[in-house]
Amino acid sequence: MGPTGNAGHIGHISVDLDGELCPCGAVGCLETISSGPSMVRWALANGWSAPPGASPDARALSADAARGVPVAQLAFQRAADALAVAILGTAALFDLDDVVIGGGVSGAGETLLAPLRQAVAKRAGLGFLRGLKVERTSLERDAGLYGAAALVLPVAG
Repeated sequence: MGPTGNAGHIGHISVDLDGELCPCGAVGCLETISSGPSMVRWALANGWSAPPGASPDARALSADAARGVPVAQLAFQRAADALAVAILGTAALFDLDDVVIGGGVSGAGETLLAPLRQAVAKRAGLGFLRGLKVERTSLERDAGLYGAAALVLPVAG
């Protein structure tokens, strides 16, 4: 948990030393690459446009990536590569063997998880990281609420 309640939030780990400035004040944070708005911003700057009638958002980008639209797939690959760097660094630091991801972009399911698992496998150097499992939370967008409740509710015995 930590004194500020931010333990486990890897979005502000720097994964690109030459990256863009993050609203938090740091450079190259995971959020600047792998958040839904950042992925959409990158895709738009690289020639993607939302299908007619759709908003240019992460949901439309995910649908296009699943349909095989190259720039949309590249946006997800770029996000997966950055996420893999942050996950592997965290897993090495804390000796993890299972990682569960949540948040809006995780709703893309295998569109994100397939390239993420490949990126983790490609970059895992240490033996104990090679078997790292990466899954999507089953709690959807309520994962944070469950975690907060677990901190304040007594454990049933």
